[in-house]
Amino acid sequence: MDHNTINAYDADLHMAEIYDQYETKLDDVGFIRSLIINLGPLKILEPFCGTGRILIPLALDSYEVVGMDRSVGMLNRARQKIQGLPLEAQERIDLVQMEVLCDEWPRGFDLVILGSNCFYELATPGEQKTCIAQAFRSLNPGGCLFVDNDHMEDELAASWRQIGAVEPSLSGKCTDGTIVESTRETIWFDAPQRLVRFRRCTKVTLPDGNVVEQEYVQQKHPVSKDEVQGWLEKYGFRIEGVYGNYDGARYADTSPRAIFWTGPT
Repeated sequence: MDHNTINAYDADLHMAEIYDQYETKLDDVGFIRSLIINLGPLKILEPFCGTGRILIPLALDSYEVVGMDRSVGMLNRARQKIQGLPLEAQERIDLVQMEVLCDEWPRGFDLVILGSNCFYELATPGEQKTCIAQAFRSLNPGGCLFVDNDHMEDELAASWRQIGAVEPSLSGKCTDGTIVESTRETIWFDAPQRLVRFRRCTKVTLPDGNVVEQEYVQQKHPVSKDEVQGWLEKYGFRIEGVYGNYDGARYADTSPRAIFWTGPT
């Protein structure tokens, strides 16, 4: 059974603007900067780049960046933001619409960034492992990989097992008056495999009163720290550091995140 074939951010272009209202943090960007500051000029690939929250600051730092995303709406929003940058920064950015699981990733990069919980966009551990393999093929000899996710050890946490529980999701008001209302309802889970499915509903009310509605099913697989580490080791990555937060603290079981930094491949 195929999951996650519908992209919520393409239901309406306003969805990407609401996403930007939620995703405003830059502490992960600061941590990436601290890791690469002494590596010299880099060509960087960011799959799941969204609206450019990570790649735009790196382009302003003079790095050459390629961003990939399956969502036309997210990439269009990124292009709008990029148009406001200095011309020299604009010229360092290339955006590509691509299905990360079906298409061959571009190659020849010094750094690949799998950041900001991007694995939560994927339905199974097999799909997540595929991204690690793709990243390995995209890197030049000596290239590095940054992987950043929440982590969940053992079985699916109890808070993810609330069948029928409906929660608000991406919702808000856009600058043109468009109103976005989204909900998420848990409809199935497999606790030992750490799999969960949600019914997602989105209603977009445009300023002229027209309404766009979408309903779809999304599956998630929260990754464990050991799972990601095993994939990295399988594909030949040398793990230089495993961190628990963006301050660079070493990972512990109680850490909020599992952040991997690999050395030259």
